[in-house]
Amino acid sequence: MKRILRTALGIAVGVGLALPAMTQESGVDPAELKRLMAEHPAWAIWLTDPKLAQLTLAGPKMPGSQYNVDDIRRPQPRHVETSAACAAKPPGDAEVLFDGHDLSKWTGDHVGEWTVRDGVVTTGARVYNFLKTKESFGDAQIHVEFKEPAQPKPPVNPQYHGNSGVFPMGLYEVQILDNYKTETYPDGMVGSIYSQFPPLVNAARPAGVWQCYDIVFHAPHFSGDTATSPARMTVMLNGVLVQDNVALIGATVHGKVAAYAPHPAELPLALQDHGNPDSHVSFRNIWIRRLP
Repeated sequence: MKRILRTALGIAVGVGLALPAMTQESGVDPAELKRLMAEHPAWAIWLTDPKLAQLTLAGPKMPGSQYNVDDIRRPQPRHVETSAACAAKPPGDAEVLFDGHDLSKWTGDHVGEWTVRDGVVTTGARVYNFLKTKESFGDAQIHVEFKEPAQPKPPVNPQYHGNSGVFPMGLYEVQILDNYKTETYPDGMVGSIYSQFPPLVNAARPAGVWQCYDIVFHAPHFSGDTATSPARMTVMLNGVLVQDNVALIGATVHGKVAAYAPHPAELPLALQDHGNPDSHVSFRNIWIRRLP
């Protein structure tokens, strides 16, 4: 491992003009990149990827923040251990969206990529796509249980470590990722509202162990083209509060500052298949409650 890290550092910061050439058009400061790689050897390999360096160091400024969108320089949330239990029986007024038998309440352009076996639905991990509920929802309480795949030879890009997401209204993502021991940009880790807000703490459990989200979602309201009240989310990951009634900036977008566009008061809930090979994220016990 040390040899690999030395090689990566050599390529990035010690060989000719490799680093400046890699970053001249990306907006990445070579000196800043060199400093971060020296201070964080675990990042050294993936930061040699020009696209990842640009994404995590040269994104647009977050409104009201000293950090950029997807900024690796944000402090990493501290890790907290959680209990072994992760299951919740649906309340009497909940609508069960997946009970382990079939996908009769779901649709999508690539439903055939998802497999149902032994009470679990699993992503195909080949094609980027979404599984969407046939029914639409607005304000809701959402329960989703998920399991990250074991990856004995994990990819260099930390965003390929079991990437998926829960999307209330198909627009506002709560990230799913294996961050039990892997660091990434904090607003892109498990428990984050993707590209907007890092979790308060890292409540991740190991790959191969069931985890659970409990999400309270309030839909935005619009007057014409203007959002008169933002979407709000409270998120519990494995029983730990990670998002506390956060007002979202807008609909989820990758590498940009989110913004709102008018949409119906109710839309389908969606689950993401990120399409990364060997990144087969599994789900079970999915239910939703409409909020008055």
